[in-house]
Amino acid sequence: MVGKVTPDDMASASGLPALIGVSKYRSPNDELNDKIRAIKGEPRDESDTNEAMGWGNLMEPIILRQAAERLGLEELELDHPEPYFHGTWPLACSLDGLANGNGQVIASEHNRGIFVIGQDEIKLEGKGVLEAKLTSIAPEEIPALYRGPLQLQAQMAIVGATWGAVCVLYQGTELRVFLFAPHDRTIELIEKTVYDFQGRLDKFKQTGEIDYYPPVNSKDADRMFPEAVDEVVNLDDSATELARQILAAQHLAKQAEADRQKAEAALKAMLGNAARGIAGDFEIRWPMRSYKAQPEKVVPAKEAYTIRQSTLSVKEMRT
Repeated sequence: MVGKVTPDDMASASGLPALIGVSKYRSPNDELNDKIRAIKGEPRDESDTNEAMGWGNLMEPIILRQAAERLGLEELELDHPEPYFHGTWPLACSLDGLANGNGQVIASEHNRGIFVIGQDEIKLEGKGVLEAKLTSIAPEEIPALYRGPLQLQAQMAIVGATWGAVCVLYQGTELRVFLFAPHDRTIELIEKTVYDFQGRLDKFKQTGEIDYYPPVNSKDADRMFPEAVDEVVNLDDSATELARQILAAQHLAKQAEADRQKAEAALKAMLGNAARGIAGDFEIRWPMRSYKAQPEKVVPAKEAYTIRQSTLSVKEMRT
C-alpha cells in the first residue's frame, strides 16, 4: 500500500460504503465535505488516521501473499502506485493486489478459510482483484458491506475483472478469503450513486452551493450547518410534530433515569457491603474499583472560541 492515490475531488471505491449509507464511521455528507474541501484547494484532513490503519498497511502484503498461496493464484501484483479509473463513470479506485486465477473453479472450504459468497462455486478466470483488510473483530461468515465487498464490486467494475477476493485477517490470528463475482444490482447501485455524487460536486463547482444529503443523525447535521446566523425562520407543521417528539423523548429519558436510580439505590441497600449478589437468573455486582496514582496535571490555556451547540433547545410557547 502506498497511501491514498485516488483523486480527492471525485468518488472513490473506498468511499462507497459511506455514500451508500452502510458505513459505521462516515456519512454521505462526510464524503461530500471532503471532496468539496479538495475542490476549494484545502489540505486533506488526516485526522482519521490511527495506529490500526498503520498496522493494516504493514500487514497488507502478508495478507495478500497468504491468500494467493491458499487459492493457488499466480502472477501476484502488489505494486499499484497509480489510481484506476472507470471507462465511463466518475469513479476511481486504488488496488491492493491483482492475481491470475488460471481458470480454476473454487468452492467454499471453511476449514481452510475460503468462502464463496452468493453461489456454490466460482471460476477464477483471468486476473482478479484482491483487497486486504485487518480487523480486531471476531471472524465473520460474510464480511460487512463496509469491510470490502462494496469496494471490491467497484474495483472489479473498473478493471473488468470477473472475480475478486476480500482477504480479511481477524484478530491477528485467522485469515478468511471471501470470493465474489460481480453482482449486477450492486453494480447498478454503484453507478447510480457515483453519478448522483458527481452531480452534487458539479453543482458546487458551478454555483458554490452545497447540495447536502439528508442527515443520517444529529451529529451529521452539525457538520452540515456549523454556523448559526441571527435570523428566525417559519417551519412547517412537520416541525411541530418533531418538536413534540423531542420533548416527549426527553420526558421519557428523565423518567427512565429516575426509575434506574431508584432501582439501583434499592439494590445497593440489599447488597450492603457484599460485592456480589444473586437474584434468580441475575448476577448483580457492586465491586471496588482501584485507580493508579497520577501526577498533578497542569491544564494548558485555551484560546476563546465559539461553536454551534449540538443539542437543540425546544420549549413550547404559550399563547
